Amino acid sequence: MPQKWLIKKPVPSDWQKKFPAYGGIILQLLYDRGLDTEEKIEEFFKPDFTQDLHDPFLFKDMKIAVERIKQAIAKQEKILIYGDYDADGVIATVVVEKSLKKLGAKYVAIYIPHRDIEGYGLNNLVVQKIIADKIDLVITVDCGITNLEAIAELKKNKIDTIITDHHLAGEKLPEALAILDCSLQNEPYPFKKLAGVGVAYKLSQALFLSAENPEQYLAFEKWLLDLVAIGTIGDVSPILGENRTLVSYGLKVLNKTPRKGLQELIRVSSLSNGDELKDLPLGSILYDLDVRNISFQLVPRINAAGRIDHANLAYNLLTTEDELEAIALARDIQEKNLERQKIAEQMLMEVEESLKTLDDKEKIIIIFNKNWLHGLLGLVAGKLKDKYNRPIILFTLNNGIMAGSGRSIKEFNITEALGQCSEFLERFGGHSQACGLGIKGEANYQKFVEKIKKLASEKLKDVELIPTLEIDAEVNLKDLDWQLIDDLKKFEPFAEANPAPLFLVKNLEIVDMTTVGKEGKHLRFQLKQNNLIRKAISFGTALEWGSQIKVGDIIDAVLELGVNEWNGSRELQLKVIDFKGCHPERLAKDPVLS
Repeated sequence: MPQKWLIKKPVPSDWQKKFPAYGGIILQLLYDRGLDTEEKIEEFFKPDFTQDLHDPFLFKDMKIAVERIKQAIAKQEKILIYGDYDADGVIATVVVEKSLKKLGAKYVAIYIPHRDIEGYGLNNLVVQKIIADKIDLVITVDCGITNLEAIAELKKNKIDTIITDHHLAGEKLPEALAILDCSLQNEPYPFKKLAGVGVAYKLSQALFLSAENPEQYLAFEKWLLDLVAIGTIGDVSPILGENRTLVSYGLKVLNKTPRKGLQELIRVSSLSNGDELKDLPLGSILYDLDVRNISFQLVPRINAAGRIDHANLAYNLLTTEDELEAIALARDIQEKNLERQKIAEQMLMEVEESLKTLDDKEKIIIIFNKNWLHGLLGLVAGKLKDKYNRPIILFTLNNGIMAGSGRSIKEFNITEALGQCSEFLERFGGHSQACGLGIKGEANYQKFVEKIKKLASEKLKDVELIPTLEIDAEVNLKDLDWQLIDDLKKFEPFAEANPAPLFLVKNLEIVDMTTVGKEGKHLRFQLKQNNLIRKAISFGTALEWGSQIKVGDIIDAVLELGVNEWNGSRELQLKVIDFKGCHPERLAKDPVLS
């Protein structure tokens, strides 16, 4: 589907006077990110672990949670950590478990539900097992905020629950002993966009701070940051504010991680630099991983365990201290990920086939197929949302329930909409732009579809549902130089809410174009403007673009600036994100090209 190009609102004149030290493109990027004070800019450019993290005791229930956990450790009570099956939830489970054991807890168990069999959050069958096992304290991570009945049953049986979550709550809150959820309306914690692992990490920080000798835990606390970075990136949380500090330091830790499971996962993901890990001392730099590596290679593999099999596979990988077990688990996850890719590709083809006759007036896409794999619904829905720029909910049949997963655009809060349809739902939960739900019975499904379509039609009545490509600035080819590369380095790591900048360059002549890569799926260009020629590449576009453009054509292109490093050499490289053709006569008229 063609994309609408939108150049971001230019920096107002008062901003230019307010921050005279920053030039045009850099000032534009600061403005786009809402960095409107010197203090915010300083924190953004120079994240400081000792100064930029908020006091964990700013959570209103943190003191209650810490005191209860300290009591459980002192009395050696049975503690159960109840997690979630995605990367954020699995990693949050590991963070809390390792922290409790470091503090001396001996009876710590973990439970991660099966995605297809049990679904998201605390379920009644597990609650009965918790009661039977005489657990004293349950700590939820990345879940729990909507599990009113389950937590009420635990309370009835004198089992305390501490919720750590970041998902949206319903109209009522569970009767938990303590609730740590940064998204709650009445929660005073100043940063509202922590991932589930971020909230879990704040609990760990508070526990360490309240210990008799907090200093002895400082190193351990920092070595948890590799996990925090992966979970935060995996949850697609905005990498601004406190998340930026956590991820920036987490990347440093990840690049020298001592965790055998992560080392092997990096190997099977083809991200290892080939060093012999066992011959390097702890703290040596082993890799050069960034947000992109984590987003597209590590996180999908961690998630594949829960999507195809059971998330315990990922948990075991992240916690094993045995090298041979780590190798075996990493290879198993790699196979699961390859299987996940094949199944997801087939599901995507089936959905695309049914959307060939999509009515542009349709504000939300809802499709049911009883043969689809439940664990991959959200993944496929996300790809479709990006392509069609409208809310998507995909359903399959799972243990007698019509189980769905949805992804949405910023103009439509999908979990809020589910709340207005709750009379037809067995369960639901999520964020403003991602959700999971279950419906029992065909009649309820039809009523749900009818109501949510009505809600979407009303909410999106005046919204133009064309995919939009946001462009940071229009520049000339000569502006994309090494100096800009150095300036953009300060904005890394690029991720959600801090994306890699995109630049519009008009009237580029294609002087060379060839297919490259396995099966010739990619295009390599040489682009010329005003006698300056730069190399460029576009990924996965050879089939679509190859028939639309040719050498000699003049195009306007949206570009991402980067560096290509190969065999010890470095050169500027442009990535072509999108293009529009222009007429040859513009070549003679445009002063830049004449």
